[in-house]
Amino acid sequence: MNEETFGLLHANHYDLLHPAKDYAAEVGQLRELFDREGPVESVVDLGCGTGRHLDLLAAEGFRVLGVDRSEAMADQAAKRLARHGDQAEVTRADIIRFTAPRRFDAAIMMFSLLGYQVSNVDTLAALAAARRQLRPGGLFAFDLLDAAAVLGSSCPPDGLAVIDEGPDRLLCGHSTAVDLDDQVLDLRLRMWLLRGEEIVDRADERHRIRLFGEVELALLLRAAGFEPVGSAPQAGDRRDSSRDWFRLVWARRIEYGGDHDGR
Repeated sequence: MNEETFGLLHANHYDLLHPAKDYAAEVGQLRELFDREGPVESVVDLGCGTGRHLDLLAAEGFRVLGVDRSEAMADQAAKRLARHGDQAEVTRADIIRFTAPRRFDAAIMMFSLLGYQVSNVDTLAALAAARRQLRPGGLFAFDLLDAAAVLGSSCPPDGLAVIDEGPDRLLCGHSTAVDLDDQVLDLRLRMWLLRGEEIVDRADERHRIRLFGEVELALLLRAAGFEPVGSAPQAGDRRDSSRDWFRLVWARRIEYGGDHDGR
């Protein structure tokens, strides 16, 4: 993932920029999955952002660890999860290189994080990172953009969001296109932070998110040491043309003959 994908301006206003994301519905879907495919008592969130999934999971009794490379997001997640005491932890680290000091019953990658790994090499590295954190037989759950759904519908219209925060006003322009050659969704964000009539900060970001087909995803999962188990439309109420794009996928860690100490 490009270092500029989630810059400081975006990170500091992350929750304000994504007000419609239905964390409660997504966590409810994860909880049902864990109950059905478990037992799951501990969860690591790779790319945890500001910790909103983990906050809800910890409130339901799960022992959780969040990992994010953004200092601003990791700090916000740590503050959010502080109310859970030693039941919840946050670590600032690059998830590709990270290895937890213990293994977990489940690992999650949410908000299309796997899709930000556009190449097969990067996707396999992210899958390997998830596998490292799991006990043998552990569950891996993640959301993605479904290639068939995206290619079969139109992109949401371009737009401009205006967010007032105390004396500041944040403007965020967004546009979406599909790059058929690379099989990615190309999302452009342009942000301006205003204080009065003065622009005090600005950022231009390009988010390239891979679209996954069912067959290629199964091949990638098996190559990384997972057995695909199932998938379903991701929970949550979306009202634009992207409502059918998102799927939750889950797989189970399988063992190789050459594994050492379960790694």
